Amino acid sequence: MSTRIRLTTDVRGIGRKGEIKIVHDGYARNFLIPRKLAILATPQIVVQANAETARRAAEREQRSAEAQAHAEKLSNLKLSFTRAVGEKGELFGSVAAEDIEKELAARGYTNLAVSLKHPLKEVGAHAVPVDLGEGISATVVVTIEADPSR
Repeated sequence: MSTRIRLTTDVRGIGRKGEIKIVHDGYARNFLIPRKLAILATPQIVVQANAETARRAAEREQRSAEAQAHAEKLSNLKLSFTRAVGEKGELFGSVAAEDIEKELAARGYTNLAVSLKHPLKEVGAHAVPVDLGEGISATVVVTIEADPSR
């Protein structure tokens, strides 16, 4: 015989929190339920789980749409940084991912991750990938200019 349960936590090999699963009676009765890893899936709990799943899907869709809108705006965005340059054209200091994230945050773009393998250390324009979450990314043009006061 088998029993329908709703998982209250992630259970390795069975499923994730909130999912409705069918498991053997003994496994549910002797292991999952006593350890509060699952509860019996009554019809009311199944309806509740389905509503929660639909709500999560709608939230995920909304976050994805917002991230896509930010990606379109970011693709047209150009950031400019001024750094001191030596006589031979070498940059004193660099532009790191944190610098770019701070500048983006100042312009209202938060909760994103700048993907730089190493800090930018050359004068000129650089294409910098930005991860917006939900599998969406954009490319921002970062320009490093020589400080005219040096």
